[in-house]
Amino acid sequence: MTITQVRKRAGHSFNTAMAHGGEFAGEARVHVADALDHLPEAVDLARTGAIETTTTLQTMGDPTLQLLAAASVGCATGLYLAGSPRVMTLAAIAPAVIVGVAILTRPGRQHPR
Repeated sequence: MTITQVRKRAGHSFNTAMAHGGEFAGEARVHVADALDHLPEAVDLARTGAIETTTTLQTMGDPTLQLLAAASVGCATGLYLAGSPRVMTLAAIAPAVIVGVAILTRPGRQHPR
């Protein structure tokens, strides 16, 4: 294949891509609009799940919650020492934070002064 043929084929491919670019942008616009329409439902579902999870954790006994938190901190520490990316380490320690918040927000809990 000669250089002229390569240039001609590349030019044709570019023109074809540009002609279909408007179609792709239109499709993307439709999908983004659909996602935005479902956003309030997704937020409500996430809020409901968070409330249910917190309520469930608040009803668990202290030894169980302490074990969950310790396992989370241990996993995060191991990932950190192994040199894992920070995002993975933060994801591993997130359950310990959630358990801690559930313990601190228990109804009827006496807060130290």
